[in-house]
Amino acid sequence: MMRETKSAPRLHRSIWYMGAKSRLIPGFLERVLADELPPGGTFVDLMSGSGVVSAWCAGMYRVISNDVQSYSAVIARSLIGHSPGTRDDFLSALDPEADLARVYEENYARLAGYYEAALEEEAGFLDAYERGRADEAWAAGYREYLHASAALYPGVAEASIAEPFRSALPLLSDGESVAGNPACLATTYYSNVYFGLHQSLQLDSIRAAIDAVDEGDPWRELKQTHYLSALLHAASVSTSGTSHFAQPRHLSKDSELQAMAKRRLTDLRESLLEYSAAIAQTVRETVFTEGNQVFNSDYRELLDEDGVFQLPEGPGLVYLDPPYTADNYSRFYHVLEVITRYDYPELKRGRSGGILRGRYPVLAHRFRSDFCSPAKVEGEFRMVLRAVAASGAKLVISYSSPTGLLLKEFVRQDSSEPLERLRRLCGEFFEGVKILKRPTMHSGQGDSNIAIDELLVICSRPHSRSRAS
Repeated sequence: MMRETKSAPRLHRSIWYMGAKSRLIPGFLERVLADELPPGGTFVDLMSGSGVVSAWCAGMYRVISNDVQSYSAVIARSLIGHSPGTRDDFLSALDPEADLARVYEENYARLAGYYEAALEEEAGFLDAYERGRADEAWAAGYREYLHASAALYPGVAEASIAEPFRSALPLLSDGESVAGNPACLATTYYSNVYFGLHQSLQLDSIRAAIDAVDEGDPWRELKQTHYLSALLHAASVSTSGTSHFAQPRHLSKDSELQAMAKRRLTDLRESLLEYSAAIAQTVRETVFTEGNQVFNSDYRELLDEDGVFQLPEGPGLVYLDPPYTADNYSRFYHVLEVITRYDYPELKRGRSGGILRGRYPVLAHRFRSDFCSPAKVEGEFRMVLRAVAASGAKLVISYSSPTGLLLKEFVRQDSSEPLERLRRLCGEFFEGVKILKRPTMHSGQGDSNIAIDELLVICSRPHSRSRAS
């Protein structure tokens, strides 16, 4: 049998994600990594996000991937959590229909029993849209249907639930699925908000089937990770919002209703199969190095009491891709986190006591990064710089200029040269600091595209005092 040789990695088709590095890798990040880390070295992706960098690097390096968000860790595991000796056997064992179909069909049928009339109405509206009949009368009817589908989340007044949704009232009690009831989290929290009703039933039924993969299957854990990653990808590109879950669309404009209907035509079961195949293809084409690992933690939990990284393999290079702005990612991707945990979380309420439009979990269940805090962002950079230097590794930082929060804070503090100040900050811990720029266009939240520079800050040759501290 011929030994596999390393070849140029392929870019994985990522979830819809702010700051996903698919555009940054070709010809930019790939060149930096080729110069700074030899093949087979240990690459640490400290905040893996969409997983695209971890997946791409797994074709050349041993990869240690981490993210505090559970959905990110699942995606990374599906892409890099494979042993070279067992990868092909696992891929051969994948069979979504055999593994998921029975429980999916059972859960869907039970859920649909609560929503028969509502599903029929939705199908009529979506069929009319697909046939080009989305006129003003259609918009008025669809808008009325959506307004009627108030959340069935516990605490919502029963009187506010209109037909044809009242038949589903027994589904939830005290925030959890009633014993013996079908899995129904997405249906009762997000239907006709971020997903259509049929899509939500599909999502819940797929999620139930993933949990129910045969306990006697030797590949059970890997299959569950793979299928859940595929489901997260499918949910990401099917949201009725824009490209995230910060807010659902408003219903006032007919154009918004049409955009919503277009997304709700996506069949999540078919999309799951497509992403399952795409993830499998990425894994099949990756020549893995033994020893990849994925962590699901705040990066600070990977530090010892002296602030030094404690990792299974001594890192050769650490890659830091922190949030750039004051926007916490947990707000934009809370639905993916809830789908992953599937724990029926308490939802945040407004001053009037009503559930917020965004359907966010309460703050206690959402991670908030100090990289998003104007008062704390510099301290976070210092902590990572010190920890990486003390471990003896190189550091590459992805950031943006001039929109990066740290750079904006430098300007606010009367720095006329924020990049030079960033260079000096890194220079406190590394002798070699180089900043590379690539012009690009960035779409801000609610803003038109703006011109920015994507930065790669390359830190090498840690100061000996950093390693000793």
